[in-house]
Amino acid sequence: MLRRLGTAELIGTVQATVTDDGTAEVAWIVSTDYQGSGYAREAAVALAAWLRQHHVSGLMAHVHPDHTASAGVARAIGLRCTGTIVDGEERWSDR
Repeated sequence: MLRRLGTAELIGTVQATVTDDGTAEVAWIVSTDYQGSGYAREAAVALAAWLRQHHVSGLMAHVHPDHTASAGVARAIGLRCTGTIVDGEERWSDR
């Protein structure tokens, strides 16, 4: 859960689904009132660091091609667009 410091207001979430092969699919959601403030980036960077410290072997995310802010978050955690489209979203990966 993403909460603002000071107010503890819930503003979003980050999550990771770790598979048996040691890779993780990551996702982030931030309330529209707080988008563009760096919360998704900060949370995703922290999540990615934690996963890598716990020996997750690779990260992946799916980002809508028109969502440039989420593409920026994906780049911030070291992902690159693979060019693969899954259910209308681009797959990003660090592999």
